[in-house]
Amino acid sequence: MRKWVIILSVLIFAFSATGLALAQEKAKPAEAKKEAPKPVMYRMGGVVKALDPAAKKITLEQNKVKKGKKVTLTVGKNAAKNLAGISVGDVVNVWVTGKTVSTLTKVY
Repeated sequence: MRKWVIILSVLIFAFSATGLALAQEKAKPAEAKKEAPKPVMYRMGGVVKALDPAAKKITLEQNKVKKGKKVTLTVGKNAAKNLAGISVGDVVNVWVTGKTVSTLTKVY
């Protein structure tokens, strides 16, 4: 009887060990393509310090929020239509996507 217990124990151990060895690794899901993050759209305002309609560039100065920070931005197609009414010293609000102005409005 004792031999049968030993043989049974050895068989159970052998089957459990081979079961672990034969277990297959789960298939990994296909890696999703990493997309570039979409540029954030935000609103900013300031005083126009420089304006170059030919190069479609505008430089704004923000006094209170950014403590005198000057930002030069490229003006997009839709906002370029409003450049004719803008001059140096005007206060404007702009919607910016990345570093491109998408909407430009004169405040005063």
